Amino acid sequence: MKSNKTVSIRKQLIGWLMIPITSLCLVSAVVTYFIAVRMTTQGYDAALMESARELANRATLQDGNIVLDLPPAALAVFKDDNIDKFYYAAFGENCRLIAGDADVLQALNPAAASQPRFRNGRLHRSPIRIACYNAAVSGAPNRHVRIFVAETVRKRQALTNQILIAVIVPQLLLIGLASLSVWLGVARGLAPLQAVRSAIASRSQFDLSPMAELNPPLEIRPLVNAINDLLGRLNRDIEAQRRFVANAAHQLRTPLAGLKTQTELGLRQENFSELRGILNQIQRGAANLTRLVNQLLSLAQLEPSGAQSSLVRTRIDLNAIVKEATRDMVPYALSNDIDLGFEESQKPAFVIANAWSIRELVTNLIDNAVRYTQSGGKVTVRIESADPVTLVVEDNGPGIPESERERVFERFYRVLGNNVNGSGLGLAIVKEIVLSHQGRVSIESGIGGKGTLLLVTFPPAEMSFKPPADKSINVATSPLSAPASRVN
Repeated sequence: MKSNKTVSIRKQLIGWLMIPITSLCLVSAVVTYFIAVRMTTQGYDAALMESARELANRATLQDGNIVLDLPPAALAVFKDDNIDKFYYAAFGENCRLIAGDADVLQALNPAAASQPRFRNGRLHRSPIRIACYNAAVSGAPNRHVRIFVAETVRKRQALTNQILIAVIVPQLLLIGLASLSVWLGVARGLAPLQAVRSAIASRSQFDLSPMAELNPPLEIRPLVNAINDLLGRLNRDIEAQRRFVANAAHQLRTPLAGLKTQTELGLRQENFSELRGILNQIQRGAANLTRLVNQLLSLAQLEPSGAQSSLVRTRIDLNAIVKEATRDMVPYALSNDIDLGFEESQKPAFVIANAWSIRELVTNLIDNAVRYTQSGGKVTVRIESADPVTLVVEDNGPGIPESERERVFERFYRVLGNNVNGSGLGLAIVKEIVLSHQGRVSIESGIGGKGTLLLVTFPPAEMSFKPPADKSINVATSPLSAPASRVN
C-alpha cells in the first residue's frame, strides 16, 4: 500500500546534508576529547610517578631495617593540595608496611605491584589514581622497597569537564552555523522551483505561452523545458480543437441553412410536383448532414482518448473485410456513374487490426475516390499481400497536386479549384486509423501521371502492437508492385 505522506525536498536535502556534517562534528568532538583526556591523564600520572620516585629515593637501611626518611616538612609538601587528597604507602620485603597510610591497603594489593604502573581504585568511597613504583634501597642494592602513591581525581575530573565543554561548545556552534548555512543554501537552491511555481500560478488559464522569461539553472532547465513542451502541445491541441469546432460549426451551418430554406420554400408551395423536388433536395441535404455528423463521430472515436484506445485488435485477413466494405459501396458508386472494382491478393493478407476501423478506413477511401472522380470514371481497390501488406485505392480522376498531398490529411482541408460537395474529413479519418495501427499512408500519381494512387501499408501481423508515437504523415515515393487479379 502506497503512503500518502507528503515528501518535502527541502527537508530531505537538509537531512541528508546535516547527517554527515553532524556525524563528522560529533566524531571530531569525541576523538578530540579522548585525545585531550589521555594527554591530561599522562601529565597527572607523570607527576604522580615523580612523587613515588622521590619517596623511593628517601628509603634507607638502618640497623638492617628499611626505613623511609621523610621529614614532616617534606610530607607536608607532598600533601599540600586544597582540591585532591594525597596518600602514600611504602612496603618492604614480605609486604611489610614501612611508612605511610595503612588505608591504602583497602584500594590495592601490594603483592601484585611488582612493576611500576598505574591503576584506578576507590578509597573512602572516592575514586583514586594509584602509581606503583619498585626500587632498590639506597646503599643496599639487594634490598627493595615498593612505593604506592595515590590521589583523588577531582582535578582530573574538573579538567576533563573543562576539556569537554571546550570541545563540545565550538562543535555545537559549528553544527548550528552549518545548519543555518545548509538551510539558506537549500532555500537558495530551491528558489528557481518557487519561481517556476509562481510563474505558473500567476498565469491565466488562457495563457499557454512558453515560460521564456525564466533563466533556470541547469538542474531545473529540463523541468522548465518539459513544462514549455507540454504548454506548447496543449496550445496546439486547443487551437486545433478550436479550429475543429469552428469548422464543424461552419460545415453544419451550411446544410442546416439549406434545410431551413428548402423547408420554408416547401411550406409556401401548393403544387405537389414542385413540392416533390423540394423534398428531394431536403432528403439530399439531410443525407449530407447525416454523413457529416457520422464523420465527426468517427473522428471523436478515433482520438487517443476516445473509444479507439479500447477497440480490440485481432489477426484478420484484409481481403475479406475490404471486399465486404467495397461491396457495400457499389450502390453509391453506381449512383455517381463510377465503375468500382476490387482485386484481392493471391495469398491471405493477415494484419493485426480492428475490423470496424478497417471498414471505416476503406469506406472513406472509396467515398473520397468516387466523390472526386468524374462521371464515367473508374475506381479500383486492391490488396497486395507482399511484405508488408498494402491496401491500394486507384482512380483515374483529376489527381492531387504534389504540393497538396500532405495537407489533404488535415481536417476540413479541401483542394481548391473543384466544385465537389465534401466535408474535408474523409482523409483525416483515414490518417487517424492508419496511425493507430502503426501503418503508413502515402499518395502517388496514377499510371501515366493521371489519377491518384492512395496506398496504406500495414506492419506485419507478427509484430506486437504499439501505440502511435506521433501523427505525422509519411508520403512515400516507392513504386507499386504488380496488382493481383481483378474481381468485379
